[in-house]
Amino acid sequence: MKSNKYISMLLLFLAAFFWGFAFTAQDLVSDIPPITVGMVRWFIGAFFLFFVIMILDKATMSKRKLVSKRGLDFTKTEIHGGILLGIIISVASVFQQMGINQGTSGGKAAFITALYVVLVPIYALFLKKHVKINVWIAVFVAVVGFYLLCIKKGEGIVPSDFWVILSAMIYPIHILTIDHFAPKCDCIRMSCLQFFFAFIINGALAFLLEAPVDFVAIGTHILPFLYLGVFSSGIAYTLQIVGQKNVNPTVASLILSLESVFGLLGGMVILGDKLEVKEYIGAGLIFFAVVISQVEFKKKNRV
Repeated sequence: MKSNKYISMLLLFLAAFFWGFAFTAQDLVSDIPPITVGMVRWFIGAFFLFFVIMILDKATMSKRKLVSKRGLDFTKTEIHGGILLGIIISVASVFQQMGINQGTSGGKAAFITALYVVLVPIYALFLKKHVKINVWIAVFVAVVGFYLLCIKKGEGIVPSDFWVILSAMIYPIHILTIDHFAPKCDCIRMSCLQFFFAFIINGALAFLLEAPVDFVAIGTHILPFLYLGVFSSGIAYTLQIVGQKNVNPTVASLILSLESVFGLLGGMVILGDKLEVKEYIGAGLIFFAVVISQVEFKKKNRV
């Protein structure tokens, strides 16, 4: 049904909004080691969703109860999906944070990360998924928009960008994995599990590679961490999983890429950044690309 499709698109739009402002939050915690940043945000995300699921089960009088005498209620599909998604986001987010910590600006990181809109349809071809011509056009328009929006005059490729490029190559796998698992399970439960497994992975690596973990520094950055954990992780990633149920993965990636627009807006509102004319044009092109991706070309009937 078209109504479900539009609701899903709205959920993806909201996810992009929350992710966009997360770039500012990541800038604010850039003095904390990247794996530790991941450990904290995924723990908060898993903790937040654990209680959300319990509340929803009770409010909707669901037959499923998250906590019972038989243990925790997760299906095999939710567990398998959660493990795969947890591995993917734990690795991708650490690479992205490493790039930001080592000098890549938030705006530039937003541009590089948003390039996954090119990779999603390319990866999808290997999975024998059809990509319409208008979507390819939208991808091209979006890339031009990203460049105008995010790349400052005189900015070239620097070593720290390499880590963000790696993360951009991994995020399409996350989108396509969701496309496979989301229709088969409770999306919120699977999202909670992806954060739990990401927390386990990042936590183990943080204590192994970044010890001693500075909990005092974490405490002084509690507000950006709460944003990263609750809004950027717990809410946004869950909206992504629910939203992708009724939307083609390439179209979903275009909508989610609006995070680059909101990332620049976050810099304006919170950090006092100012946009140039070309950046406004870039933002307009990205929105236009999302519109193009929704155009349906009807075949003419032969007489």
